[in-house]
Amino acid sequence: MARATPSGPTPSLPLARAVTPAPTVEEGVSYTPVAKGAPVSSLLLTSAAFGPGGALPGEYSCDGNGGSPPLTWSGVPRGTRALSLVEEDADVSASGNRPFTQWLLYNLPAGVTQLDAGVQPKALLANGAQQGLNSGQTIGYAGACPNHGDPPHHYTFQLYAQNDYLILATGATPDEVHTALNGHVIAQAQLTVTLQR
Repeated sequence: MARATPSGPTPSLPLARAVTPAPTVEEGVSYTPVAKGAPVSSLLLTSAAFGPGGALPGEYSCDGNGGSPPLTWSGVPRGTRALSLVEEDADVSASGNRPFTQWLLYNLPAGVTQLDAGVQPKALLANGAQQGLNSGQTIGYAGACPNHGDPPHHYTFQLYAQNDYLILATGATPDEVHTALNGHVIAQAQLTVTLQR
């Protein structure tokens, strides 16, 4: 397992815990990792494989190769130290009321601006990012797989700009990542697509 330091991930930390707020966040401003509370910014998340509100191509589902789609982002605000990416199926609940998490990456260095298709299911990536457990309890991207005959499912890719690295072990759970993000999100972007089988 690996953990993050101000310079990036290093070996092992057994428990997840949030970092102390960095001075890049304005005094008295509270940031939260939910869409309605994130500050307005120019952060933009796109994919060469689909457009906003479009259909997720089958190759990124359980009927295809199940690999992750390509993603690109721009407009990362000043003060960003790292980024996190959470992809959820809004039409399926996991634990509690949280949507089913399909993919969980955190501590992407701020200079990273894209993820190629087919990110490997490794806990620590070559670009320095860590991957956590999806709701299926595996590391990496879980191909979208709604039940046959269901109405279209909505898959939301959420990108968070953080004011510091999150002190989390690799393989963290969605709850641990959301808890660690609380108070450290300075901008957010999202991209939603649908899939019906």
